[in-house]
Amino acid sequence: MSTATLNNPPITVNKAIDQERWERAVPVYGFPVVNGLFLGLVGMTLLAIVLTAYRELAGLGPVSGMNDAYGWGIWKTFNVMVLTGLGSGAFAIGIAAWVFRRKRLFPLMRMALLTSFLAYACGLLLLGIDAGRPWNFYWIVFPWKWNMHSPLAEVAICMSIYATIPLALENIPPVLERLWYFDSRLRPGVERVERGLHKFFPSIIAAAYLLPGMHQSSLGALMLLAGERVHPLWQSAWLPFLYLGAATFMSFGCVAGTTMWCCLAWKRAMDMEVLDEAARITAWLIFVWLGLRFLDILFRGAMHTAFQPDRYAGVFWLETWLIAYGGWLLHRSLRNHQRRIMFMGYALSSLGGMIYRFSPTTLAFRASPESLYFPSTIEILVALGFICMAVAGFLLVVKRFAILPAPLQEWHDMADYFRFRRPYIRWTGYFKYGHFGENESETDDSD
Repeated sequence: MSTATLNNPPITVNKAIDQERWERAVPVYGFPVVNGLFLGLVGMTLLAIVLTAYRELAGLGPVSGMNDAYGWGIWKTFNVMVLTGLGSGAFAIGIAAWVFRRKRLFPLMRMALLTSFLAYACGLLLLGIDAGRPWNFYWIVFPWKWNMHSPLAEVAICMSIYATIPLALENIPPVLERLWYFDSRLRPGVERVERGLHKFFPSIIAAAYLLPGMHQSSLGALMLLAGERVHPLWQSAWLPFLYLGAATFMSFGCVAGTTMWCCLAWKRAMDMEVLDEAARITAWLIFVWLGLRFLDILFRGAMHTAFQPDRYAGVFWLETWLIAYGGWLLHRSLRNHQRRIMFMGYALSSLGGMIYRFSPTTLAFRASPESLYFPSTIEILVALGFICMAVAGFLLVVKRFAILPAPLQEWHDMADYFRFRRPYIRWTGYFKYGHFGENESETDDSD
């Protein structure tokens, strides 16, 4: 099995097959990359880069709302704590698909890998910008100088390795596939690279499961060090496990919800068998996670604080309602197969999970009665700018590479679309080392 087919499930040619079944990934063709939305995202990205340069020259004080009591701003608390949880789809869906053998989830793997890579890249860039002395980052190449007693160092090291090795390498197969089709001179090199990746892929997958589990739980462990400064509704010895659990259902919602949105925007068929499987797993993850969290609060004797007339109780019930109602909508969608209800379930549960991950560091963090943190305009613009960069990167990649799942017929429609525009493209042969090279050739002899 090639590295490409690990992410693209085998195709079975069947003339009577349901056309809404996702059988392979197909680029979004026929839609321009550069449009008003894309230019707006690029503009926000360029503004963030300019403001980042100003931050490096002026320091953190003049550009941020941070102070001695709040040493972490939204670049860490939102772009790292929240977005990396939202972008853990490669970890969560990968374990469900490969470890627990939920084979129906295979068509979502490329979406999961891409969204995870972009989320982690955004978080790592903002982590570097947030560092008080970013020029000291070169110490990362000297392991014997690392502070092995620092949880934040463990998070930074694990995140960096995870993003630059497992995630980056697992996103290579779509690139190899495009190079194979669009330039015949590169095909021998593509085959060599593919065979090389195939040899190391078991080790890559093992690291892809280990590293995110370590740093996602460590992000929760960081807040254990804050002690009583984190409100009792969130401060718990189980916070590392709860942080990791929240990342699992959030990332399912991100991958499946984004896929549904893309199918709607670009008129792609939806495979309800795959989406139902993802919704079923997400709903169970939500209900189990909520049960464990409430049991933890009850056993710690902190439940009475949820009924105090203050903002902490309001945040607690808001995030709980969003997660629980989103899980109920997902469970309901399994009975009536209404896509709108399913999408709302993913959106609400992911939003609730984002608030939960944001609360211990900011909303439920009580530094001192007289201290207050609110992000400055520059902080907000930089945070939004790098998020826009990730969104622009996503739009570019899905329109150039085979990421979004689609029926097999969509692949043949794309071949017809390009046949007169780029006649040199040969739409067969790439998967001759995989499962369906012969079948693909049989169904595309018109080339």
